[in-house]
Amino acid sequence: MPVKLLFKIICLIIIFFCFTPATISQNREKIDSLLKVLEKPKLDTATVYAYNALSSELMGIDNQQAKNYALKAVDVSENIKNEPMEAWSKHVAGLAYDYLGIADSSLFYYKESIILKRQLKDVDGEAASNLNIGTLFYYQQDYERAAEYFKIGLELYKSVNNENKIAAALNNIGSIYRIQKKYEEAIDIYNQAYNLKEKTLDSMGMSNALGNIGIVYQYMGNYSKAEKYMFRCEALREKIKARNNQIVLYGDLAHLMIEQGKYVAGKEYLNKAISIGDSLDMDTEMLAIYKIYTMLDTLTNDYKSAYKHLQLFNQYNEKVAKEDRKKEIDKLEIVYRTKDKEKEIAASNTIIKSRNKALWVISVIVAVLLILAFWLFWLRYKLHKSNKQLNVLVKQKEDLVKEIHHRVKNNLQVISSLLNMHVRKVEDPQSKKIFDDGISRIQAMSLIHQNIYSHSSLQQLKPKDYIEKLVQQLFITYQIPDKSIKITTDIEDMDLDIEKLMSLGLILNEILSNAFKYAFNGSQQGEIDISMKTISQNKVELKVKDSGKGITIEMMDAPTNSLGMRLINAFSEKLDAEMNITNTNGTEYKLVFNPN
Repeated sequence: MPVKLLFKIICLIIIFFCFTPATISQNREKIDSLLKVLEKPKLDTATVYAYNALSSELMGIDNQQAKNYALKAVDVSENIKNEPMEAWSKHVAGLAYDYLGIADSSLFYYKESIILKRQLKDVDGEAASNLNIGTLFYYQQDYERAAEYFKIGLELYKSVNNENKIAAALNNIGSIYRIQKKYEEAIDIYNQAYNLKEKTLDSMGMSNALGNIGIVYQYMGNYSKAEKYMFRCEALREKIKARNNQIVLYGDLAHLMIEQGKYVAGKEYLNKAISIGDSLDMDTEMLAIYKIYTMLDTLTNDYKSAYKHLQLFNQYNEKVAKEDRKKEIDKLEIVYRTKDKEKEIAASNTIIKSRNKALWVISVIVAVLLILAFWLFWLRYKLHKSNKQLNVLVKQKEDLVKEIHHRVKNNLQVISSLLNMHVRKVEDPQSKKIFDDGISRIQAMSLIHQNIYSHSSLQQLKPKDYIEKLVQQLFITYQIPDKSIKITTDIEDMDLDIEKLMSLGLILNEILSNAFKYAFNGSQQGEIDISMKTISQNKVELKVKDSGKGITIEMMDAPTNSLGMRLINAFSEKLDAEMNITNTNGTEYKLVFNPN
């Protein structure tokens, strides 16, 4: 093969890698973490981000799946009407179609992205999409249109003075001119890139521009100028100790010397490349160096040296092939794991839908009961405001309200019994837990109505009697007798109005339920202390402490993640109480509120 032709082929390979639209990532942990976000997909920006990131990770590994994720990102971003996310998603979709080789679809999504970015005044983003379109035409060997879009991107970057991106666009245009043999234009463009890199003190960018100019002069056959620029490139890279890049440059310099018949100088540069490559893991570059060395030995009729370098070439060729096979295996593994994870997500979504349906039914029942309960309290309040002259009528109405409370209590007990009958047929543990929690809350409300019915006054109730009954009821509900859990109560004899006691009872129900279910997991013994005392004229303090494993940091930091914690917070706000949760040798809840 002629030396000049071989040199041009290698340069084209270098250009190909420079133009690769995106780096292929095989970060399995990142893919797994992104798939976890999609286990419960929502119409929000986090879901759009996960779809786009997954698409980018899978490009070059599973291009079809990368395209599917990109289109899902487009769909979600359009639904939530988030134009910046939509512009990004359509850019990613264009890139995904580019990887699939479907140019018309790729061009469509790139242009859709450009329209949105222009509306958003995202000049950098608009320029990036134009550069990608230029790369799309470059691979179709439509160099005129590729240069046209590269120039549009260049002008956009200039308008916002993005100097790093300006230099990148210039290099792309220079490569086009070099392919078209417009050598003078290419040199002018590369000089502009060099001046820009010099201004920004980017030494590596300066060395790349010098190397590109040297290659153009070599194409032109002006070897003296080619040497001048490549030597400057070499000196700059030695100064910044860019050893990896030096190997490629020494290969280029060896080609330059061989083309001129300076075989000794060519051999010196190859030996320099080998001395660096022996200390670095750069198998692909070393493969190219030994291929050049074998060609040089053949030209100088040194067949013994050619045989030795050919053997080394073959050794590196086997190593590179082995690495390529491993990469392919890794790609297949990622594809398999991604599809396997998608199946898990689909199965999980089915279970979640079932649980959500059960939760919705219970939520409706509880909502109706709460509305009924608040209606009763409103009715009691209206009765309390009646004129004292209507004592007889008020008494009759109070008896009526007590009867209503009695019937509500009976209805709640019937509902609780029906739910208990239904929960026996539920096999899913999570769904059973949801029903059990709902039953517990209904029974806590039922106990309030029972106390109202049996109490002589509708205005004030004794919390001591109610709390002790609630504890006994929860013992039965959560089947506590098989554990040795000691509960001590120290409740001050006081009166509370029904509304405050209802809120207090539901808070205490949630706290004790959590303690029974989670505090003593794996333990047969434990203690729960409940106290309620007056600490000042208008302040009552309720404390509930268990000796269990303690509440998790996640629940303390984000207490609204569970229905139980949401109810505790909601009724604490209704009491206008100050709540404090500590996690020292167990969990302690402390509520301070005004009893009046």
